[in-house]
Amino acid sequence: MIWSVALHGIVLAALIWFFRNPLTTTIVAAGEGQGGEGVIEVGTISASQLGFTLPRTVSFVGDQPNAANNEIVETVKTPDANAEVLPSDVKKKPEENVAKTDRPTANQTSQIVSPTPLRGGSANTSVEIGRSSGSPMPQLTNGVGVGSGANLGASGVPGGSEYGRRIQMILSRNYSPPASSDTTPQFVVVQLRIARDGRILSLTGGRIASNAFKKRSPNDLVNYAAERAVIASNPLPPFPNGFLLGAQEAIAEIWFRYPK
Repeated sequence: MIWSVALHGIVLAALIWFFRNPLTTTIVAAGEGQGGEGVIEVGTISASQLGFTLPRTVSFVGDQPNAANNEIVETVKTPDANAEVLPSDVKKKPEENVAKTDRPTANQTSQIVSPTPLRGGSANTSVEIGRSSGSPMPQLTNGVGVGSGANLGASGVPGGSEYGRRIQMILSRNYSPPASSDTTPQFVVVQLRIARDGRILSLTGGRIASNAFKKRSPNDLVNYAAERAVIASNPLPPFPNGFLLGAQEAIAEIWFRYPK
């Protein structure tokens, strides 16, 4: 009796283990064989040969160039069974690239970010959005400003320094963008390499190197006006005594606004 109970217990434990831990992950497939009509051939086949793939998780919604990450997912709103629903004659515009699911989803509403707080009744209706091209917009004089230099490392020219104010004054005198009735502000941002003796090293062949432009205006005339201002200002004054000791050159982030 004891042996019988022990044997049944062993068999039961083996079956539980087998179904929880299968010995193989292959799939049994059946189809017509080669032996004649009505013959069935049974064998094993891997899951990938049938088109099955292992599930994988989606990382996050971002700038990745694939549909899984950029697809907007919304939770389907289930109507209240007790609420009386009246037909509406308002046609709702279908949303593009929006997937529906009955599972909870994160809030994916786009937000506009302003570098300065916006208050009601403000006359300024324009907001710079997107990735920053460098430091926050500096104080401008006649449409020209010098960045803070914090994002340029130890060799950056601070806009509030004596040398930064000097080159800002020189560039603003040489900046003459075309007249326009358009009041929408546009910006050109250029990072200039300046040697200790004042030479602008970002000029090659009489033009500003293309990689020095960190932001361009959609109006080419504005880009040319900013470039002419830099060319006309070369060379800039040499570094004053005690300025960036040990550095053979510095980088200045110059902002040109249009209209001035």
